[in-house]
Amino acid sequence: MRCSFFAALLCLALPAISLAADPATQPASTAAMQQRIAALQARIDALLAHQQAKNDAVMQQMQADAQQHSQLMSIGNETTGDISGGYDPDIGFLLESADGSFSIHPGLLLQGRYDVNDRNRILPGYGGVTGKVGDDTQTGFEFTRFRLSIDGNVISPLLNYYVQVAQDSSMSGMTLLDAYALYRVSSQSPLALKVGQFKDPAWHEDNLLESRLMAVDRSLVSALVGGGELDRVQGAAIIYDENNLRGQLAVHDGYDGLNTPFYGPSGLGKSVNAGGGLAPTNWGASGRAEYLAIGDREPAFNPFSEYDQFSARGDKQDILVFGGGFDYSESGSNKLLYHTIDAQFNTTTGWSFYAAYLGAYRNLYANPDRGITHGSYYDSGVLIQAAYLLTPKIEPFIRYDYTHLDGDAQPGIVQDNIDEITLGANYYLYDQHAKFTLDGTWLPNGSPMDDPYLDILQNNSHNEFIVRAQFQLAL
Repeated sequence: MRCSFFAALLCLALPAISLAADPATQPASTAAMQQRIAALQARIDALLAHQQAKNDAVMQQMQADAQQHSQLMSIGNETTGDISGGYDPDIGFLLESADGSFSIHPGLLLQGRYDVNDRNRILPGYGGVTGKVGDDTQTGFEFTRFRLSIDGNVISPLLNYYVQVAQDSSMSGMTLLDAYALYRVSSQSPLALKVGQFKDPAWHEDNLLESRLMAVDRSLVSALVGGGELDRVQGAAIIYDENNLRGQLAVHDGYDGLNTPFYGPSGLGKSVNAGGGLAPTNWGASGRAEYLAIGDREPAFNPFSEYDQFSARGDKQDILVFGGGFDYSESGSNKLLYHTIDAQFNTTTGWSFYAAYLGAYRNLYANPDRGITHGSYYDSGVLIQAAYLLTPKIEPFIRYDYTHLDGDAQPGIVQDNIDEITLGANYYLYDQHAKFTLDGTWLPNGSPMDDPYLDILQNNSHNEFIVRAQFQLAL
C-alpha cells in the first residue's frame, strides 16, 4: 500500500523535476510555475485523502467486528446489547445486560462425605437396604449431592426463572428438581406469581438451601413428619413480600409430586411415615407466612437474607422471625394435613437458635390394600437447634429432634417414638461457599426407615450411631 503511494507521487513529481532541469524552460514565468506546483499539490492531497479514507474504513470494520463479538445477545434494548459479567463473592458468577432486562446466574453444589453407621441388635426383617441382623457397622465415602442450577430474568427484570437438576448418590440418573417462572406484578408491588415445579413452601428447614444448613443434613423429624416427605409440588403460587411480612399460597396436584404427569401418583402410598396411605393424590394446597418480629428492613438491606440460613455468620443485626405453614392434600376420600410453627433467633454476637413444631393429621378411609387401617391418626414432632460462632471460621452446634408416629397407622413399626441427638461443628473456609462439617448422631431407638441423605439405616428399636464428615463447595 505504501509503495504504490510513493510510486504515484514520483510519477507526479518527474515532470516538475524535468522542467527545472531543462534550460529551455527557465525563462517561463513565475506564475506558470506556481500554477503547476499548485496543481501537483492538489493531486498529492487528493491521493492522501483517498488513502486515509481507506484506512478509516478498515479500522471501522475492525471495531465493528470486535464489538459484535463482545455482545452475547441483544434482549429488550434496540440500541445496545452489551452484556457485563463477573464474579461477586456474595452472588457468584453473573452475566447481565446493560438495561437489566436479561441475566444469567449459574449455580453449583458439591457435597462429599465420609460416613460411619453403627447399629446394635437389628431385629430380623428390620435391617433395611442392607438386610443385616444383629450388630452391623457400615463405613465408606459418598458423593452425596451434585446440583446444577441456573436462575435470572428474561425480557424484563420482573420476569424471573429458576431451574435445578441433580445427580445425587440416592438417584439412578440426572433428575429435574425445580423448574419455574416467577413474575412480579410491578417493581413497586409486593405481589408475584409463580408457576412450575418447586419446593412445597410449608417447612422452613426444608426450604433452606442444602448449602445453608447447620448440620451435615436435615433432621430426621423432617424426613418422618415434615418437609422431607413433601419435597416438590407442581402447581401455581401467589407470593407476598413487603416490610416485615412475607408468604405464599400454592395450589398443586398434591404433596410429593416430583416429576409426575397430571394423572400421576403423587404421595407416598405404604411408606412408613406421616404420609403413608395417600397415593395417588387428587389435588392439594400449601401455604406459609413469616413475620420479622426483630430486625429492620431497609431499601438496601433485607433481614430475610440472614433468616435464609441457620448460621449467624455475617449477620448485620439481631433478627427474630416467626413462621407457620401447612399442606393439605386429598387422595379420594383420604385427607392429609401437614402443619408447622417455628421461630428463628440470630444475634450479631454469634448465637443462633431455631425451634419448630411439626404435625400431620390423617383421615384414612379408602383403599385398604395399602396396608393401613382406616381411621384418623396424628403424627407429631419437635426440633430444637442452637449454635455459636467461636471464631469467624468455627461454629459448634447441637440439635435435638423427637418424632411420634401414630403406630396404629404405620405397618411394621416396632418403636414409634424416635429421638435424634446431633453434635457437631462447621469450619468455614470461605463462608458457605466452601466449608467442612463434622457431626455425630445418636438414635437411642433407631429409625423405622432408611434415609439415604441422612445416612440413617433402618433399625427400629435399638441404638444407632452415625458419624459424618462432609466437604461442601457451593457457587
